[in-house]
Amino acid sequence: MRIDLLSHPALSELAQPCGLCVQDVEAEADADDAPASIRHSMERVGEVLHLVVDHSYFTARRSKFEICDDEGDRAAVRILQAVQSAVIELQTETFKKLASVNSAVINSLDENEIVHNVLREVMNVLPHCDAGVFRLFDEESGYLVPVSHEGLSEDYTHYRLQPNESVSGEVFTTGRPALHNGRQNIIDAHRVMRPESQSFMERSQIANALLCVPVVVEGKCLGTLTTLSFSQDGAFSAFDRTVLESLAGQIAVAYQRSLAYRNAVETSRRLEQMRSDLARKNAELDRAVELHEALLRIFSTGDGLMEQLRAVSELFHLKFRFENVLGVDYRSPEWTDGDETLCQSVEVAEAPVGHFHFRQSGDSGFQRALFGTLGAFVALDFVRDMSRMDVLNARKKAHFEALSTGLESESRGTHFGFRLDRLHQIFVAPAPRITDPTNTVLSLYKLESDLQQAMTTPNALIFHENEQVIMLVSASTTAALERNLNVISNVATGLSISIGASEIYDANEHHLNSQDLASQAAEALSRRGRAGLLRYREMGLELLLKGQARQDVLAFAHNILGVLAQDPRHGVLRETLLRYVQEGKSVTRSAQALGIHPNTLYQRLQRIEAVTGRNIADVRDFTLLSLACQIHAEYLGETTSPESA
Repeated sequence: MRIDLLSHPALSELAQPCGLCVQDVEAEADADDAPASIRHSMERVGEVLHLVVDHSYFTARRSKFEICDDEGDRAAVRILQAVQSAVIELQTETFKKLASVNSAVINSLDENEIVHNVLREVMNVLPHCDAGVFRLFDEESGYLVPVSHEGLSEDYTHYRLQPNESVSGEVFTTGRPALHNGRQNIIDAHRVMRPESQSFMERSQIANALLCVPVVVEGKCLGTLTTLSFSQDGAFSAFDRTVLESLAGQIAVAYQRSLAYRNAVETSRRLEQMRSDLARKNAELDRAVELHEALLRIFSTGDGLMEQLRAVSELFHLKFRFENVLGVDYRSPEWTDGDETLCQSVEVAEAPVGHFHFRQSGDSGFQRALFGTLGAFVALDFVRDMSRMDVLNARKKAHFEALSTGLESESRGTHFGFRLDRLHQIFVAPAPRITDPTNTVLSLYKLESDLQQAMTTPNALIFHENEQVIMLVSASTTAALERNLNVISNVATGLSISIGASEIYDANEHHLNSQDLASQAAEALSRRGRAGLLRYREMGLELLLKGQARQDVLAFAHNILGVLAQDPRHGVLRETLLRYVQEGKSVTRSAQALGIHPNTLYQRLQRIEAVTGRNIADVRDFTLLSLACQIHAEYLGETTSPESA
């Protein structure tokens, strides 16, 4: 704080008659250590009375008076009274300002208003400060962050301090205020500084006085409040420190109150939101109960799934499409494919077994609730259907075993629409490779449905066991079975599956044997990595490879053929050998098929012997080359063509 003694009336009266001279000087001791009182000392030198008044606690200054008057003692008393009066007036004015601090800071419930108006009020109460900064501790980053500043460059916004760093960091950590007058004292006070903070300080103007106090409420330090003075005679006093501490206390209480108010408002908002959410969920629950009751009435009628879905479409005036893994496909009247649709899965044991497709319109929440509930009903029906299908599959399997032993059920109702005719054929289709056991069972039922629909003859007994679909087909003529076999072959290719077929036979005791042969054919085709249909009699070399893994079979072929199979540059030689084998070692037919001269064929055969180390004229070597070449062609799908030669 500052006082103007020269303008005091009492001292103006003494100036002329007493030859009064006044000089303000800095306090000898640190103003922070000055006692909370006004002290003085007098000394007479000749006819001059020297009076020194120390009011540094309030002003950080001392005043020196020289009195040239015979009644100097009486003048000294009047001077002391005047100084005391000026200090009292200073205190009174300061306390008035403290009492009337702008309501935007103390009484505001908006923490943003408090933060941005703090320094304006500080500079109003301490008018001799030129600048200031208000820092709050950010728990997330661990830094003291400048939330507002006055009289400083904009770069100061990014001047963040760690606790115990610089003056503000030390004040925040210790909770003790800091008062430093003099540029060198301020520089010396910045004992702990990170390199980036030190660099910022070196680029900044150093004040002549610094006062920093903690902003504390209920024992918790929220941050720091710092004031600066850049004037040449700028200085802060212990009284300034007390005033700023008082103001910081009010600010801390106001800021804490604003945070409590904000939390209360936020809590009230959350409670209102929870009430609104609860009301909405109750309404959705009521609607879900109504949906459940409506769907329960539909699905308890005992009608089939198609009729039940049609009833749902009519009741709720919805257009949708439903499909499941068993091939069921329902479309509402006027449903058209295309355009973007939403999807609701139907799941059983977390495995998707069907999907509803619909377009969003109107109340999307209602649609989601409807199809979610509908999916639950359909899933329940699916589980019941699966149970019935499992029982039916077990009965079909038992009926097949009975037929294989020469027995046939007496009741026509247990034949499942199948009757033994004169001729028979068995197909075996392994299930697609799926890791989920639930999906494997579903894929078997789906495969059964697809194959049943594709057959040209309805007289078939279809069931599954050991992850294979077994189909026993009977007909009165060979031609009928051949037509059915061609259709099944096309279906296998379209579905990318491998199906094995037995030969046509007429004796019932051959059912189990024919099943085994068809299973071997399916395994051979799968081992080749091919889709389609393979009859047992067409297995060829595969008859020697039962139980062998695909990689082992190919390893045998590669071992015999050597670089002929491994080096793409020898593709022409490999095709030549394959054609030579297929033409029964006929040079003429082989050369003609390859579109080359017989001499060229001989030259290639010689190169084949050289790269493989095998003698084509030797029966054993030629047998091995023939086997390996055919296996390589079958397993890798290679063919010969004149163009490639």
